[in-house]
Amino acid sequence: MGNRLVDSDVENLACRAVLTIALFLLTAAGAAGEQGPLTLVPAPAEPSLLAERLTAGAFRERLSSFPHSFVPTLAPAPAPFNSFHSLWLSPPKSLVPTPPASPYPALPPEPVLAPLTPAPGPTPGNTLLPENATYYRAPADLILPDERLSDEAFRAQLSHYLPSFGGNPEQILNDFKFQQVGDHWDGINAEHAYARGLSGRGVRIGIEDWGVDILHPEFAGRVQRRGTFIVRQVPYDDADAGVSSAVDLPEVFSGCQEEGAECRVFEIDASGDRALIEHYAHRIIESERRFPDEYNTWFIRDLSRDGAASWLAIPGLYEDTATHGTKVASVAAGWRYGIALGATIVPLLNDASIHGYYFNVSSFDASKAQAYRDYLSHFDIINISRGSHPDNYDGQVRYEAWLRKEFPAYWAAFTQRDAQEKTIEVWAAGNDSSYRPSPLASRPVREPAVRGHYLAVAAAEQGQISAISNRCGALPDDWNPQTHGRHYCLTAPGQLRRAVPNFNPETDPDDADASFHRRGSVGATSIAAPMVSGGIALVMEQFRRQLSNREVALRVINTANNAGIYADAAIYGAGLLDLNAATAPVGEVSTGTATVQAGLHRTRLATPPAWGRVGRHLAGREVAGFDEWNAPFWQPAASLFATVPAPQAILPMPGWDEGFEQRALLSHLRWFGASGAGREEGLRMTLWGDNVHAAGFRGDFPGSGFAAETDYHAFGFSGAVMERLRLGVIVETQTNQGARPAGAFGAAANSKLVWLAREHAWPLSFASGAALRLDYLVAAGQPDYARGAMFNATGSLYSAASLALEHRGSATRTRLSIGQPLRAESGRGTLRYAVGRDRAGNWRYEEARFALRPETRELRFQLRHDRPLFKGQLAIELSYAHNADHVPGQHRAQAGLGYRRAW
Repeated sequence: MGNRLVDSDVENLACRAVLTIALFLLTAAGAAGEQGPLTLVPAPAEPSLLAERLTAGAFRERLSSFPHSFVPTLAPAPAPFNSFHSLWLSPPKSLVPTPPASPYPALPPEPVLAPLTPAPGPTPGNTLLPENATYYRAPADLILPDERLSDEAFRAQLSHYLPSFGGNPEQILNDFKFQQVGDHWDGINAEHAYARGLSGRGVRIGIEDWGVDILHPEFAGRVQRRGTFIVRQVPYDDADAGVSSAVDLPEVFSGCQEEGAECRVFEIDASGDRALIEHYAHRIIESERRFPDEYNTWFIRDLSRDGAASWLAIPGLYEDTATHGTKVASVAAGWRYGIALGATIVPLLNDASIHGYYFNVSSFDASKAQAYRDYLSHFDIINISRGSHPDNYDGQVRYEAWLRKEFPAYWAAFTQRDAQEKTIEVWAAGNDSSYRPSPLASRPVREPAVRGHYLAVAAAEQGQISAISNRCGALPDDWNPQTHGRHYCLTAPGQLRRAVPNFNPETDPDDADASFHRRGSVGATSIAAPMVSGGIALVMEQFRRQLSNREVALRVINTANNAGIYADAAIYGAGLLDLNAATAPVGEVSTGTATVQAGLHRTRLATPPAWGRVGRHLAGREVAGFDEWNAPFWQPAASLFATVPAPQAILPMPGWDEGFEQRALLSHLRWFGASGAGREEGLRMTLWGDNVHAAGFRGDFPGSGFAAETDYHAFGFSGAVMERLRLGVIVETQTNQGARPAGAFGAAANSKLVWLAREHAWPLSFASGAALRLDYLVAAGQPDYARGAMFNATGSLYSAASLALEHRGSATRTRLSIGQPLRAESGRGTLRYAVGRDRAGNWRYEEARFALRPETRELRFQLRHDRPLFKGQLAIELSYAHNADHVPGQHRAQAGLGYRRAW
């Protein structure tokens, strides 16, 4: 079972041979014709951070192939059939077109740490030491916190690579990023996720691969230090290559003896703490601004241990296979072409380094299990773009059976059987054109414990399954779609520009372009898998980490596009990745309380003008609603509140003496009253549009009045209790002062309002019929909202006042007034609303308590004139409201004209 690296096919090799011969003949012809030799001119450097940073460092890529297989020595076991190989076909090395320069300003370079200072010599110890090595000591400030981009720096990076982020999908499709991606993202609808403001920020994606270039600007500020595996234990086991732990240190150190070789030993007393050693490795690479190349060997020596166990190596990035991890990471989370361009990556150096380390933690099964659980806790998603050949299926089954028997606790941890929160595993389905995913990627078929959080990804090319991609295959008989999702496998595009480490452009001109990216030429599952991993990060961010990881994985599976050709589950599994559907509501979004729930779009509360702008108390708060799958979506709480506006037009009632209540109380009611003695009996009605708007009585009781409103189910009465003192009451059966709730606020609200009004009149001697009038009232109101609904309010005291200069002639009347309409002076409102949910799916609530008293007062200026006209009565009214509805800075001007003729 040898390592299987698919570099190229026969056609690619033939193309390389033809191209090499052609270049040789052209060069020779130029020399024979006394012309200069053919020169390959490198593409112009891109004026962006990518070009500035990388050329300055001149570090190389190419990470050597490291074995991944591990055969435990505690008991005999069949060999594991999980050979590690790249899951795309590498394109032939050729000059690729340089992407056009980004039209956006270049970002400032990041600060560079000073190189570490060589130590005088090695620290003595009971271990062999390599000759001709340069030694270094760990710095005192080694332990560094996880480096995170500040909000400001993050926004700068994000707007540099995706300027229309948070805009609309059409704008985003015109961005530089999407123009460079071309049609390779067609169908996954990533632009909709970006329009919703999603970048995957804060979500941790583990990249288990051949290594990741942590210096690449694609990942600037987003490489996690804790939980990484960027160094390997030496010597190490590789059953495929016939190498075992019998390899001794002198053989490992042999590279230090070569002429011109650079051999460095970085010493640290880590007390066996692997995390501290990883911190040190990060610091070394960042200080040097490069990785070791094929002529260099960098060791880390843990002084707290003896013998071979104290030696680790920092691998280089120079083998062809070593570019794999960087490419995969850039597809999942690269700034330029990555799906989740704000996510954090956690580099994990392939299977052998990781699982071999955890097997060596202790001889006890429980210790191994706990160590592996700790390992999984450092990331939310792990992307594994590797697999094994379909022929190895039976061998993989035997190996898993052996692990299950010999290490039951470790196997339970490995499959996350009992984990409350499961890390999502995303596996490339494999590039063998098989009818099912590779033995590793198809583990859910035979292991129920991994179903729901363990995904395989097939690759599409130009919208259809790629010729080289494995298909998703059939589901087992015991598969439960309600619990496990439509399938454990889905499909994603297998072509995308991806980052490569910084080749030396002088020695590797065919592999370097100005941005150090390469366009994929085939639909490979190594690319499709990180596209899904990045998409999952966007979905996690969309729901603010309130969905469990399992729910997120199932949502991505169950929202995949399974229409048309994608309905063939044996080929496409659940369908094609759809990031619009995965981040959008499924069905109606509902909100409310445990008692009253309704659709979020129907949930609104109109509040009386007397309360002012209630929404101001809720600035910064959000109400959560939940779709049919119990996924949360948020809306600003203030957007659920609206003040009942005053009528847009005034309808003066000519000849009818409106009492103070008409001007001061509820704008939706028409009040009719008599201000003096006299008898004028009968029923009078006024029409507004096609509906009877109000009805009124006038009687021989001085100061009496009546109001009714059919639209609002309100009834009111006022009458004189003594001279110039009136008592009034309004009862509403579906509204509160004309304001109606809806949705989760309840279907209706009842209310009562009782008031005492006092009026004064002082005749003015300078003009006959002129008088100064002062009216004011105090009121008490009690709203009654639906029991258990989102909103409730206490009773309130209200005030209103008016000062008017009035002139009455024999048939005319003119009045100029300034007044304050009804305004709450006390009372409190309580909003109980959902703010989200916990990982178990239970809704979480908060309460907001606030005063109903408005922040300012409305001053209403009115001018009214009544006069006879053509055997009828004309009324003209002009009105201007300063701080209308008691809202600061809100103004309203109105004019009304009425005419009445009796017959």
